[in-house]
This record gives sequence, C-alpha cells and structure tokens, in this order.
Amino acid sequence: MYLPIMKNRSEELRVISNMNQFFGDSMIPLIEIIKDEYDIKYKKDEETGEYIYEKKPGNKRRNRITLPPTEDDVITLEKIQERLNGKKGFIDFFRFSEEEYDNKDFKGIELSFMLSRDYTYYKKRLLQLGNFSNLCPVISIKKGFKISEHDLKNLLNELKERNPSIAIRITDSYLEDYMEFIEENLLEEDFIMLDIRNQHVDSKFIELEEFQELETNATKIVLNSPRPKDYKNGDYENLEFTKKIDNKVAIKYKDYELEGFGDFGGLKDDLPTEAGGNGTGAALGLLYVKEKNAFYSIVNYDTSEGMRGFEYVRSEVLKRLDFLDSDNDCVAVERIKGMDQTFGNWATWSNLTLTRYIHQQAKK
Repeated sequence: MYLPIMKNRSEELRVISNMNQFFGDSMIPLIEIIKDEYDIKYKKDEETGEYIYEKKPGNKRRNRITLPPTEDDVITLEKIQERLNGKKGFIDFFRFSEEEYDNKDFKGIELSFMLSRDYTYYKKRLLQLGNFSNLCPVISIKKGFKISEHDLKNLLNELKERNPSIAIRITDSYLEDYMEFIEENLLEEDFIMLDIRNQHVDSKFIELEEFQELETNATKIVLNSPRPKDYKNGDYENLEFTKKIDNKVAIKYKDYELEGFGDFGGLKDDLPTEAGGNGTGAALGLLYVKEKNAFYSIVNYDTSEGMRGFEYVRSEVLKRLDFLDSDNDCVAVERIKGMDQTFGNWATWSNLTLTRYIHQQAKK
C-alpha cells in the first residue's frame, strides 16, 4: 500500500482531482488539512432578496458584495470528498509547533494554527469525519501534541461510533509510550502509521524493528519525508539521478514486513509562506523513475531566467523520453509535451513531480 501525503494546497488538490483514478485499496492519499474552503455567499437585500452590488474605485463593472465566511460556510471535507470521486482518503487535521517549520507568518494556515492551540476544536473537526463514509480520521501524535491515554481512549471510542476505521499517526520518538495502548485498542480495520519524518530509514532500524514486533492486527505503515527542506532548487544536480533524495523507504518497508509506506511524492514537507520572490530562481524538474527508485533531476542554473528557465527543463525532458516515458503513458510527460508558449512555474512543476510520482507508483 502506498500513501501519497499531501497538504490541501491548490496544486495538491488539483493532483487529487486529476489522479483519483489511480487511488484504491493499494493507494490511499493522506491529506493534511491546513486551511478551510468556504461556500462563498453574497449580500442580499433583506426586502427583495436580490443581490446587492458595488463598484470599487477603478473598476468599470459592479460586483456582488461578498459576505465574510463563517463556520457554517465551511465545505472543506465536502470538496475533498468531491475531488476523491468516491475513493478513500485519510484525513489529518494538521497541527504543528512553531519550531517545526521555518515558515513564521502563518498566512494561509490559520486553521492549522487554531487546531494546534485548541484540542477541543481539533477533536470537534475530527468528529465531523463521521459524516463522510470514505474519509478516514487520522489522530496525530508528535512533539508538542501528545494525548493522554484517557483522552485518546475517549476520542478513539467517539470516532469508532461513526467511522468504520481510524488511523493513529505517531512519530518514532513516542512509539514506545503508546505501544500497549495501540495493541489493546486498534483492530484489524484500523491503521497505525509510524512517522519517521525526514530521518533516513536506515537510521531508524531499532524503531522499525519495534514497530514490526508490535502485536496488533491493524495495518502498519511507515511514513517518511525523504526530500530535505534545506536544499534549494539550484542545489540539485543537472541531468542525472539526484543523490539528494534517498527514496529507500519505498523498498525497505518490506524488509520489516510492513503493509505499506507513505511519503510526499517528491515534494518537500513544508508550509506555505507569503514571502514572495523577485521572479528569479533556478527552474527545477524532478521526475521519479520507479525502476531506479530515484528522481531524475533537471536544473536551469541561470536564476535570472526565473520561470522562463522551465523551457530548458521541458526541452531536456523531451530529449529523454526513451527512459522517462518508455511506455508512452506518463500523465505528467503528456502535459509537458503539451506545453506550447508557456512552460509553467514552480507550482506547475511541483504538481508535475507529484503527478509523475503517483503514476509511477501505480504502475507494475
């Protein structure tokens, strides 16, 4: 089983919509909810019920007045269910500690900020998953977010009343603390996910052996974030398989007799930031090749070209179709071929990296 881990940012949500045909029992996305989506509502005249319009300075046309969103307008889970198109998804209402990520402005992740500071609200949002039969709740335990066994038992029982299965995601440093609880409370239909974060899988052999020996009928999965957060695009090699992303977890999980693994599909485990760039930067393409279990790296080191540098990345992809798309069926390569006057931006190529990775894992 493979779990592509994605935050509910626009490009990752787009990947879910476009790639849901590959999801099933052997591939289930793990979606980290960092922000809410809202049903947009507009101001109406109380007497006539008609929309009220306004014309802002500099605009020629009048527009309807948008009402501020409320808790009742949240449609986050409905939209995710729609994108999954009937397929199953794990839902992790994402909490984080301030030292966990470099992003400090918290813009665009106000929901995560609230979830991280209010356990009652976190529990409330998890319990909402009982309204969605194909969305499996994930209880996350990590540094700064331990849950007492008493509270965990209560939460587990409440979730099990309305959900056919639940998952516990736990970082390796806390596995020993909860082993007895897991063995006593998780059932065959449940999932236990050991998250080793960005640590190399070989460095966690003791924890993985403990995980292997865990006496539970729940499905065991190891999660990893093999792409380092501190490497910039220009740090990657050009026209070779990068050594900076060691994807060994995709193979090693079998050595520990685990049922599956999860990772970020070639993306970094980071949070969005409002720190805007100046239009410059190295254009990078990372295309996973399953036979090598490695990412082929293409970099335009001329940072002054910025997004224009992706024209070079595209051209180098097309020169290597013999091994990047030997079966002529890659969804990502098909999109790259279709690029004409514009060659995408950083978000586009992040989408392509994830799309390619999911398609490669779905093959064979």
